[in-house]
Amino acid sequence: MQTASPFPALRLIRQVFLLLPIFAWAMAATAQEAPEAETRRPKVALVLSGGGALGLAHVGAIQELEAMGIRPDIVVGTSMGAVIGGLYAAGLSGAELETAVEGTNWHGVFNPAPQRDKLTFRQKQQQVDFPGTASLGVSGAGLLLPTGAISDQALMKELRRVSPARMAVDDFDGLTIPFRAVATDIATGDAVVIRSGELPMAMRASMSVPGVFPAFSLEDRLLVDGGLSANIPVSIAREMGADIVIAIWTPNDLLQKDQIGSVVDVLAQTVSLLILTNERAEIASMQPQDVLVRVDTGSIGAAAFTRSDDLIAAGRASIRAQAEAFAPIASAREPVSYAGIGDVEAPVLSFVRIENTSRLNQSLLETRMATVLGKPADTDAINEALDRIYALGPFERVDYTMAEQDGLTGLVVRAEDSRRNAGRLRLGMIVENDFNTESDVAVSVDYRSAALDAYGSEIRAIATIGDINEFGLEYFRLLEPEQSWFAVARVELENRPVNVYTNRGFKTAGYDLTYGLLGFDAGRQFGNIAEVRVGTEFGTGRAKLNEGAADINKVDIDSGRVFISAGLDTLNNPFFPQTGMTAKARWTHGLESLGDNADYQTFSASGLHAYTFGRNTLLTSVSGGLRLSGAPPIDTLYRIGGLFSLSGYRLDELSGENFVAGRLIYRRSLTNTEGALFGVPLFVGGSLEAGEVWSEPDDFSLDEVRFGGSVYVGANTALGPIYLAFGRSEGGRQSAYLVIGRSF
Repeated sequence: MQTASPFPALRLIRQVFLLLPIFAWAMAATAQEAPEAETRRPKVALVLSGGGALGLAHVGAIQELEAMGIRPDIVVGTSMGAVIGGLYAAGLSGAELETAVEGTNWHGVFNPAPQRDKLTFRQKQQQVDFPGTASLGVSGAGLLLPTGAISDQALMKELRRVSPARMAVDDFDGLTIPFRAVATDIATGDAVVIRSGELPMAMRASMSVPGVFPAFSLEDRLLVDGGLSANIPVSIAREMGADIVIAIWTPNDLLQKDQIGSVVDVLAQTVSLLILTNERAEIASMQPQDVLVRVDTGSIGAAAFTRSDDLIAAGRASIRAQAEAFAPIASAREPVSYAGIGDVEAPVLSFVRIENTSRLNQSLLETRMATVLGKPADTDAINEALDRIYALGPFERVDYTMAEQDGLTGLVVRAEDSRRNAGRLRLGMIVENDFNTESDVAVSVDYRSAALDAYGSEIRAIATIGDINEFGLEYFRLLEPEQSWFAVARVELENRPVNVYTNRGFKTAGYDLTYGLLGFDAGRQFGNIAEVRVGTEFGTGRAKLNEGAADINKVDIDSGRVFISAGLDTLNNPFFPQTGMTAKARWTHGLESLGDNADYQTFSASGLHAYTFGRNTLLTSVSGGLRLSGAPPIDTLYRIGGLFSLSGYRLDELSGENFVAGRLIYRRSLTNTEGALFGVPLFVGGSLEAGEVWSEPDDFSLDEVRFGGSVYVGANTALGPIYLAFGRSEGGRQSAYLVIGRSF
């Protein structure tokens, strides 16, 4: 006979614990028997294709999906699709994406030369001396072709500007929406899925358009545009677990037979065919529940980055056209919610570490980054500092990453000079033709060595061969890291015609001038806007009569002089400025004791100011020169005449020991230069001019001042400025002009 427990409650608790494993097993079995579709909703992936500027249509597609209440669980993008998709996955809404696209300086992305206000005064003067921009690398191994037609410096700057400052993550699954960018390994042709790291670098690697931007090195792989391997990366979205794929396709239509007329067309068509092959394979893998949206962009081309409004509208319209296909997806989605780029708190930058692969002194780079220390990370301020480093010249790319060190946040700046010992070679053309009696044509070459030392010293050689022949060799030695104090040794040789005209413009004689000069200078640059220099020059040469009749058949020229010069330059463009000013002054003292033909002193000065309103620009300019004492030799005479300098007269037709000149030049832009990605900025305008030369100080009279003017069409090209103009001056003097490149 069993005795009842005196603790019935304890017995009950004991039995419950014994039954718990049985209940747990039963519940697990029930869960396994339930269909998976009843425990979770379908996972939706948004797949964005490449397509150059056409990819801007993705912004409109995202906006329309938002309006339908569709928020994807996954985003995968290729090329421009990776850029739009990456920003979307990082937390930007459709409206913020449109703001980012419209605020992007596409003109700067595809014209990435450093802004002129970042250049040193010397670099600005080199632009004036040699306006050509196309260049090749030169090393002991010969000419080095660029890895891309366009540097990616400005592209990286824009990608970082629109990305949150903290976008270095261990896994892109940690973004607001899990994200993958697709690139292509140029060594193997395989698709490379980028799933972690810095978001701007992932986007940049995915859009390394071959032949346009350099291939991008990432984790020991050399990557080019993802469109070559997976332009519509549906399969990658499927690998991430997508049940439903929404693929937005922005195809670049193939050229028709009658449109293929050059090797460029053939190459472009070949690339398009390669991309189309992988697109067809990805589209074929799509399942019945997936939605493919082919965006109709009409006649808009893949380079039309300035037509973002039209492309965004096309993206919206293409989604609306398939609204029925999205209805079942939209009904199963949660409300759209975005963190937004504005919710990212910028960390304070406590240190900057520079990884410098160039010869330049480390402190030279560090001083240009000092402005960002101790302040919240601001992309615009960081880019401004990087631009100042990039403008120094020898770098392929200057980029950065956020880093943590001892609990502090800072920047690691990578200043990459992949061609450390390579100089740069530029080619140019000079044409001056007045369609009358004078025509001068020459080919010019400019060479700048790589940095010779830690301060950026260099050797520069410039040669012009044609109707006028010139050669210059210069050693420019910087004396300290701030690049302020300098010393120069230079040699100049020239051979050119010097003509003599009557008052009516008839040429009576022509001399052949051959002259050589040796100079030693020293001075100081003040930031990037001004310079003062002193120097000595020694020269010798001869002007020999070779055409017509003159009292003197031969003139021997010997020079020995000292000078002081000063310059100021804040123009935003050396040839077609919109803002800023430039000024120059020079005092020269010729000394017989230094070998000159005579003792003399001269002084000259000039100034120009640019003012712009809308598409209109007004340039005002004055200049003058005086003989202070003595009898200056023939090579120091001041000359005026030619386009914008009494335009009806021939080039350098008027000469004298003293001169004064003024001009007012109007210019109107015919193209939107901010949006002219690959086009040529065009201008029309006119000028009013006045000037006179004279020999003796008492000879000058306001009544003697001559007046003239011109009308012109101008273009800013890779060869420099091009003008087609007609000029007229007093006395019925007139000339038509074609000028290409710098003036002689």
